[in-house]
Amino acid sequence: MTYFRAPTSFLPPLSILSIHTTASIQDALQDLKDLYFATALPPKRTLSINAVPALKQDISDTVHVPRPKRTGRLNHSDGVPDSGYASEDDEAEMEEDLESDAEDLDLGVLRSNELERNFSIKWLTGLIKRSDIWTHVLDIAPEEDHIRLVVIEEASKLLARFSSDDEQQEDALTRQFMFPFGAGGEPIMIELNDAPLTATDHTSVGLQSWASAIIFAERICTNPVQYMSIPQGVSPLRVLELGAGTGLLSITTARLLDRMGVDATIMATDYHSAVLDNLLQNVKTNNSLDWSKPPPLEPYDVILGADVVYHPEHAKWIKNCVEKALKKGGVFWLIIAMRSSGRHEGLWETVDDAFPDGGCGFPRNEGCGGEMKLAVLQKEDVGRREGIGRADEVRYRLFEIRWLPCCYCC
Repeated sequence: MTYFRAPTSFLPPLSILSIHTTASIQDALQDLKDLYFATALPPKRTLSINAVPALKQDISDTVHVPRPKRTGRLNHSDGVPDSGYASEDDEAEMEEDLESDAEDLDLGVLRSNELERNFSIKWLTGLIKRSDIWTHVLDIAPEEDHIRLVVIEEASKLLARFSSDDEQQEDALTRQFMFPFGAGGEPIMIELNDAPLTATDHTSVGLQSWASAIIFAERICTNPVQYMSIPQGVSPLRVLELGAGTGLLSITTARLLDRMGVDATIMATDYHSAVLDNLLQNVKTNNSLDWSKPPPLEPYDVILGADVVYHPEHAKWIKNCVEKALKKGGVFWLIIAMRSSGRHEGLWETVDDAFPDGGCGFPRNEGCGGEMKLAVLQKEDVGRREGIGRADEVRYRLFEIRWLPCCYCC
């Protein structure tokens, strides 16, 4: 029978991450892949005498084995999805308390051990969180620095595989949110359905509520006057959400404006059919909208977008859509996650490329005629919140985008 070592016996301690070699981290990642995601079974290995659990040394001769279906999944006690981050205290406690016995474990037993799997996920997210102190070491060659960046990218991919494996077994989840209203008012209560992400379609991310939407919904409820352009006349306030996903922002805005006695029409839009099916359970009004080819739209006072930039072209498409949908006196609020690694790293910069800086004070170009243009009036970086968001989300950037005279943004 083939046996495997437990991750608590071979993953290098993160408390001394800066002194670990590139090879040792690469080996650790490969060992995790072999343990949880291998597809072939090579000849049975001989246990290395150097694989002492107390030292948590790497095992370079781990066996490749077929991966049976895993039973069970990580459980979270609160209603907010765990980001996977481990605090330094958590890591120290796990390194002290989760050491394995010296003997090898049967693969099926080991893979079904939630404690070991949880330790592996915490280790990966901790590695990504602390990657700066390992990838930018002064006494390593530039080419070695590049290799380490690639290793961190591989760690992010491996963490995503763990997440995908868990999500395949998840059922729909009813989520409850409570956001503070103004200064001491009764909280805004929201209940909605989060559907499990599909492992075969990476574009269905809108099936679940993401951290940027949760953080922005809280800010809107705390200071609604700042984020909602409340009309002074009898005309109803018109609000449009792009890439609504579960509809959290739209539903929160509707509940908030109703509390304030503001007459409003709110349109929640998305493109993905599975997302729209889930959105139907959460809001009564929704619409399919392709940002790259927006249909004629009656102008809106407020447009909302949370974590809707996942491709370099998305910011341009969104601008094209907002130009046709936003009233001249309206505001477009856009919040996106600033990701430190992976294929979505640095995408917040595409927003700056699509929307000029309205505070730059550049003179008007000749022949522009002084027409109005969409520009970033201001932007704010918002910090992470404990227990909310993915491991690669460093912080969040909130953009306030309005129509400004051409002389401000040309």
